[in-house]
Amino acid sequence: MKIEVRCGGCGRGYLVDPAKVPPSGSVQACQTCGSAIELRPPAASASAVSAMAPQEDRSAPAAAVQPVICPRCGLHFTPEHASLPSTASRRPRVLLVEDMDFFQDIARQALEATADVVAVKSVIDARRALAEGRFDLLLLDLALEGEDGRDLLRTLPFKPCPILIFTARDESDMYGDAWRELKEYGADDVVVKGMQMGETLARKVAALLAPAV
Repeated sequence: MKIEVRCGGCGRGYLVDPAKVPPSGSVQACQTCGSAIELRPPAASASAVSAMAPQEDRSAPAAAVQPVICPRCGLHFTPEHASLPSTASRRPRVLLVEDMDFFQDIARQALEATADVVAVKSVIDARRALAEGRFDLLLLDLALEGEDGRDLLRTLPFKPCPILIFTARDESDMYGDAWRELKEYGADDVVVKGMQMGETLARKVAALLAPAV
């Protein structure tokens, strides 16, 4: 199974077969911007199990692929195919990246009946949350202080989960070149902020989570 690895410099994605990564790992240069992309091989398989272990332990399946290291921030990210179990047996986890308490509260109220929401206010905290935990959906504001939502999309080493853009821009501005750029970086849909956005937000989140059920 191949995984998508994104360049930390320009955001370009590459499909990588973990089985073909050498045991010592490798570093490849992005064909677009030249940034270094570090790859790690799968963890030691059953052949590395001690000879003193029972036979059934030596035949256990190989361990999952090691996390990918982001060349920009150094955090480790878990590939998408090793994500959380099906949401059929648990509540989905949503990472909300929004720096205004007012809109955080609206989003929480809209989703609290169906999902567990983890809220952060900056791109730095969002990267850390994605590296330390696994989420079923990323709800991302574009206009953040410091690095904005586009910076996060461009620098993630791969797409960790479905991505819903959460923006105050008029919906008509989110199509054409602006939307094509966001789609290239992994965005799946957009919801426009407003006082009455709760129902629309809940519906779009449910649609993006549906394939994981």
